[in-house]
Amino acid sequence: MMRLPIMAGLVLAGSPAWAGDIPYAPSANVPDYVATMTVQPSGNSAGSHTRIVTHHDGWVRVDELGVVIYGNPAKQITVSFLRNPNYSSVSVNRETSTSYERIRAVTETGQTETHAGERCDVRDVVRRDPDKPAPGLQWLSCLTADGIQIATRVFVNGSLFQSTAIVRLERRPVSAEEVELPANLLDVAQWLHFDHPPPQAATAVKRPPDFAMHMQWQGAVRALRRHDPWTYDEISYPDGRRTLDIRNDQTGQALSFRAAKGGAFERLSICEKCQSADSPAIHLGRNVIPESMGRTDSVLGEACDWFDMAPGTFDINLSQCLTPDKIPLRIGSGGAWGPREEFVADEVQRRELKPEEILPPSDVLNRSNWDFPG
Repeated sequence: MMRLPIMAGLVLAGSPAWAGDIPYAPSANVPDYVATMTVQPSGNSAGSHTRIVTHHDGWVRVDELGVVIYGNPAKQITVSFLRNPNYSSVSVNRETSTSYERIRAVTETGQTETHAGERCDVRDVVRRDPDKPAPGLQWLSCLTADGIQIATRVFVNGSLFQSTAIVRLERRPVSAEEVELPANLLDVAQWLHFDHPPPQAATAVKRPPDFAMHMQWQGAVRALRRHDPWTYDEISYPDGRRTLDIRNDQTGQALSFRAAKGGAFERLSICEKCQSADSPAIHLGRNVIPESMGRTDSVLGEACDWFDMAPGTFDINLSQCLTPDKIPLRIGSGGAWGPREEFVADEVQRRELKPEEILPPSDVLNRSNWDFPG
């Protein structure tokens, strides 16, 4: 069987090369401005579009292709919104000392350019570990004397992937309201709707039992709960890292959270309607049929059968030992993103769960933990 890569398509999708990236800024002392830019993907003029960048007091708002981005370049915070009839989401990203895409170095190239009458100096912004060259990505940023980014170029393996350049730059006072984050940004009720009935087709399927389970692996603890069609999966590691995934495989609603080593909040994504590519957890939902691995096991006196939960992929290794009522007593996961983990249940409760047991911990949605104003 040919096994396909899931993670390969996510490498560029999660990088600052994509639409709506906040501009690089050498410091927080950048004047207020509004920049109208042309974005040119892959050198194809037919695919060009407009990007509007509004800046005030360290915060920017970027409007592009139905996406609204808020961000603080100095704090390396990006908040992305996307809403259309088929898809709506918010994504929060904050670079930390361990972030894969963090800025590692900025060097002067000695080159200068002129765009829309504005002169700028080109800088090479190094975002990736030079010891991990695949894929070979390079970011070039062209800055005016007062620190405004007016042009960029992104190269992949030496070939131009995307370029931007201003067509108009207005240095003018910008109000705080023009770049202000929505007050209800982290109100989970506007994104996840636990009271919505499942699709009619889903009601005809026998509902699996609710459960609450505690698991362990090398000092890490995992809380796994099912209140069908909702799943809650939280992992806490000894070094402070945390992961949280809440999802509804029938409706596409999902929340994903990550904290880096030391506990620094790094990423939050909430989808009212998720696309399958947003996360492997959604992509590997109920549309994927697990394959039996032909072996059995026993945990806490219960028998379980091993299944490959990601058949047909080579960069995601996900296996579960499932009871007859589909409770995973052992979970093995690994692949292209890291070493294999083997969680084993040490407590299982089969009971009716309340919707509030699927809600995220309050600290995940606390604005101050994300360095948001207000």
